Amino acid sequence: MNQLPDIHHRDPDTGRVRDPEAHARQVRGMFARISGVYDLMNHLLSLNLDKRWRRRVAKRLDADTGTLLDLCAGTGDLGLACVAAGRTQRVLAVDFVPEMLAGIAGKRGADVVGPVAGDGLRLPVGDATVDAIVAGFGVRNLADPVAGVREMSRVLRPGGQVLVLEFFRADAGAEGQDRGPAGPVRWGLNTAIPAVGRLVAGDHDAYRYLPGSMDRFVTSMEYQEMLRAEGFTEVFVERMTFGIAHLVGGRRSS
Repeated sequence: MNQLPDIHHRDPDTGRVRDPEAHARQVRGMFARISGVYDLMNHLLSLNLDKRWRRRVAKRLDADTGTLLDLCAGTGDLGLACVAAGRTQRVLAVDFVPEMLAGIAGKRGADVVGPVAGDGLRLPVGDATVDAIVAGFGVRNLADPVAGVREMSRVLRPGGQVLVLEFFRADAGAEGQDRGPAGPVRWGLNTAIPAVGRLVAGDHDAYRYLPGSMDRFVTSMEYQEMLRAEGFTEVFVERMTFGIAHLVGGRRSS
């Protein structure tokens, strides 16, 4: 198993990292470095499954969603998938790495996306002002996932959706509850990804962090409980591609 620097280690009960400021600083720098190859690496490492997963999120989104917040938006692909599916015509893309947001420009549908540099733990958005929130492979990088859920609840209107697509930590629990990737897949995540990252992206450390961060994050079942604890209803989890990714969602209570 990859060993991460101590700043990335998380409390097993809350998922909070030991040094939030140092964690955020290092993660921000890492994504700034790989921003130019981020899309290419996503498609390459997932064998284009990431596109299928995003389309599945878009299908779950309510039709005619008003303002959609793409949280930890990166280069905007999840919000743009929702636009392409005809689910929304207005996306607010928030990420704390400006270099990543710059990758939205020129993509199909980018004219309805407003990129905003901001922290997912302190969103530059007013209370109850967005109709739905999607997040693709980003909440795992937040220093405090509980605070992240609380912030999503703050900005989401009553009855609005939250849909989180993520690589959660595998759970050894009961059948059907939160099974993670099988052994060969886990080996690929922990071994092949850093190697490909070094060869293609020229950044071994960044692509060592990414699979290692899965092992330090919460499980999909634990994330569901975080949503419920914050008052979200209709909470669900959908296991994708043998448990490589999960979609967890719910609605803000009225």
